[in-house]
Amino acid sequence: MISDSVPAQAPEPEPTGGTPSITPAPRPRWLIPGAATVVVLAVAIGLIVGLTLIARRPGGAIGAASYVPADSAIYYELRLDLPGDQRAALRAFLGHFPLLEGDKYLTDQLDEQLDKMTTALPSGYRYSTDVKPWFDGRLAFAFVRYPSMLSGATTAVPDVLVLAGVKDAAAATTFTDRVRTEVTKAGATVTSTSHAGVTIWSATGGTTETAAGIPQQFAWAITADQVVAGTSTDLVSKALDSHSGAQPSLASRDEFTAGLSRLPADRVLTASVDTKALFAQIQTDLASAQPSAAAILSQLAAQSPTFGVTGARFENDRFVMDSGATLPAAAAANTDRGLAAETPEDAIFFADGPSVGKGLANGVTYLKGILAASGGIRTQQLDQVESALGGDFGSFVSWMGDTALVAGDTKGAPWVGLISKPTDAQAARSKLLQLQSLLQLAGANGGPRVQVSQADHAGTSITTIQFEASNDMPAWVSTLQYAVTDQRVVIGSGSSFVASVLDMQSGNSLAASLRFRTALDGVGGSPNAGEFWFDLTALRTALEPLLPAEGQQVYQTSVKPWVAPFDYMVAANKTDGQQVESRIAIVVK
Repeated sequence: MISDSVPAQAPEPEPTGGTPSITPAPRPRWLIPGAATVVVLAVAIGLIVGLTLIARRPGGAIGAASYVPADSAIYYELRLDLPGDQRAALRAFLGHFPLLEGDKYLTDQLDEQLDKMTTALPSGYRYSTDVKPWFDGRLAFAFVRYPSMLSGATTAVPDVLVLAGVKDAAAATTFTDRVRTEVTKAGATVTSTSHAGVTIWSATGGTTETAAGIPQQFAWAITADQVVAGTSTDLVSKALDSHSGAQPSLASRDEFTAGLSRLPADRVLTASVDTKALFAQIQTDLASAQPSAAAILSQLAAQSPTFGVTGARFENDRFVMDSGATLPAAAAANTDRGLAAETPEDAIFFADGPSVGKGLANGVTYLKGILAASGGIRTQQLDQVESALGGDFGSFVSWMGDTALVAGDTKGAPWVGLISKPTDAQAARSKLLQLQSLLQLAGANGGPRVQVSQADHAGTSITTIQFEASNDMPAWVSTLQYAVTDQRVVIGSGSSFVASVLDMQSGNSLAASLRFRTALDGVGGSPNAGEFWFDLTALRTALEPLLPAEGQQVYQTSVKPWVAPFDYMVAANKTDGQQVESRIAIVVK
């Protein structure tokens, strides 16, 4: 939750001198977006190099969220001031990259670099003198509402807020006054109004309009702790009302505060997504354009997360993202599915989850309905395809229970495979046989020729489907195998993966790897509701021999030092009733 209170906004003094003069001249279409960019680019420029050098602030407080309307679809805040332990953790993280001079990003040297960048902007802005004196290191963005996508819609400009933290309101005012003067000289119309004791400035392009016929506008206001900028005066007014409590804010929304309470206090990124609001807008569009598609989307929305909050932080040798989302119904329980124990130890990629078939079948049904409703594919055509397949599309995956998708490289031979615990082994046999027959039929009608054979492997039949291929095509591309037992369905490329899974001894599996177990423990361990493993070191090792000789020197000197430190990515989901929490880590060595 938000641990620090947000300073109350103070009324800003009304400007003197009246409304700036207006130059009645044709204005380029990029004028107002360019003006908006100037206001925030001097702040956001720090993102180019990663960080700005600002005094540390207490972690955990999200003051900008108090200005964001509660029903905003997307929000994220960057803490460039590196709260709490994040400066030391980032220094350690950057130290894993031998070509990276960390001091340039974590000392006063950064000011010099940013000054060189910002002086390239119009009117010679300098970061150290124009931005740093007032910017406190917090930069936030809120996507409040996106425009209708329907043809002829008049609300073509999205509602977007940009918020920059302020530590010196007077210095911020001086900076924005300078920007306002430059915008006016460029021919924009600049006006002011007062809302709740705060001056709101707005710049419009006058005769210049968007494609939908709406005047381009950019508005901003300065309070005691924020530069509040948005795509309209009304939006900035709404942000001020949210902060004052006249309207609900994101910071007061229960789902948001509950999500924050589960995140580490010190972090460099906080984000939230209101999935329900996004779906609602899309459904509104579809309801008038394609009612049948809107109904299908409504069913999908009813099973999707309603609201999610994410935080990201550095932890010395890793970059970690923690997320939490609320589901409309109870999620699958945390279990140990045991699929990593059946996966080869040299797997480069591994991802598993419970009851995969049910979710895939639902997804196929929704997609089929949307395609039919869109008019791109007629229902009759879909029916004909399903008739040829011998069943609806969803039935070809609905038999999957706990399932893992895996990939790897064994002695230079890549492989990709699927390991699944079938909920109905007979259905799995039937559907795989149907697909096999279709491939043979396609080969007989002009497609790639297919040869099918069966072989016994310790009492289990392995079916091999060999596609006609050119001489230089490797076996892992042209060969597909599968085997079905009452306990397992194994499908894979090449001629060795299926047999290796059937013969798997637990001591030789991915689950037995100390490196994998340690990585998984770092994101919550098992049992869980799904896990993910991506061995970046193994992937690099597999790809390096494939580089052409003429490119080896450039790779070794200019590329490898940047990619070699990346060790692996790992993630796990945990469920608790309707709450799903996940942790993702990118680890360096």
